[in-house]
Amino acid sequence: MSKRIPLEPVVEKIGNYYETVHVAAKRARHLYTIDSYTFGKDEKGEEHKKTVIALMEIAEGKICSKRE
Repeated sequence: MSKRIPLEPVVEKIGNYYETVHVAAKRARHLYTIDSYTFGKDEKGEEHKKTVIALMEIAEGKICSKRE
């Protein structure tokens, strides 16, 4: 159900740890406002916590910081 995401590729996408945490938290909060009761699903249909979904989206390049 829960998946661990290696943080190094995620941090390389954003630039530094502080900004990565800020962007991931903002995206996870947005996902919780949309639907706070169910787990998020990735492209394969597997359920994950919304924080994991946010990190996966950053790693895939779907989410970036405002500076880019």
